[in-house]
Amino acid sequence: MRLLCSIATLCAWAGAAPAMELPDCELIPGSPDSCSPIVACMPGDDTYLVGRLIGWDEGTLSGVTNAGTSCIGTWRVTGLGVGLARFACDDGLEGRLVYYYQDGETGTTHGRGLISGFGYIEAWSGHNIQQFLDLTGRRVDGDLMCGATPMLIS
Repeated sequence: MRLLCSIATLCAWAGAAPAMELPDCELIPGSPDSCSPIVACMPGDDTYLVGRLIGWDEGTLSGVTNAGTSCIGTWRVTGLGVGLARFACDDGLEGRLVYYYQDGETGTTHGRGLISGFGYIEAWSGHNIQQFLDLTGRRVDGDLMCGATPMLIS
């Protein structure tokens, strides 16, 4: 199954290590109404995005950072388990990501890219994000997900 998820809204932060609340999304295989959550580490100190992807094989994305910046964009599957996403934020930042599928049945992906030519973004989407991050020692939690790990684009 090919599903690249979208970026929606709402971050819930608590205490020193803020936890993110993923949006409710219904996975509907093959439907343009299918929805998947997305989380991303954005450039800057402690900046995270939470949102959703809508569609199947292509669609829209929307999300909001913990600082309240809204971002919208589009995504599409290019083949062989790879997809591309482009987005723009209301603060003027623009970004591009390349996604790779980790689990096709749940649409769980991992992607990396650049924002406005100066910062890196790392993102995860799908209905299996938490389980995938658990395998890498990360969590859907601001500090534990993004940390100070360098993100390289190959």
